[in-house]
Amino acid sequence: MNIDLIIQIIIGLVAAFAVYNLIHYIFVTRPGRKRLALAQRIANEAVKSSINKLVEQKSLSPFDESDFKSEDIAEVWGRGVMAFEYHLPVTKINNSIPEFRQALANTLEQYGDNHHMHAHTEQADRPAFMVTDVWQLDDRVHFDVAYLVNTTTIEYVDDLKRLH
Repeated sequence: MNIDLIIQIIIGLVAAFAVYNLIHYIFVTRPGRKRLALAQRIANEAVKSSINKLVEQKSLSPFDESDFKSEDIAEVWGRGVMAFEYHLPVTKINNSIPEFRQALANTLEQYGDNHHMHAHTEQADRPAFMVTDVWQLDDRVHFDVAYLVNTTTIEYVDDLKRLH
């Protein structure tokens, strides 16, 4: 085989790989990140409002905003899952963890109702925001909230229910 032909084949493969990655980034990765960021902002607003309501109801003690953090968990569960993890200092929760979970679920459902946000599925309308997990690790209570904005997230929540 001619050395020039081998070099051309290698250059062609490298160019094809680069073009594929560029197109994938432009049409898949970047829009997916934008959708995730928007969903996270919406979920953060809902959770923050619900948490503030729990502070008003004395279920939570007031806390410093810097203590309230969120992270997306889509990397763990797969592309398109709009679920986010939050955590608070355990000392700020005035009830048991199951009572906190129920109170948070109720205030998130009220937030969705007040903002006319529901997940429309074949079975029925569901709340737009669902608490999918709550646990304590060291001095923090962690909880996951799913924003049921797409089929992937609804299927994720349904799968979690089947596991419990």
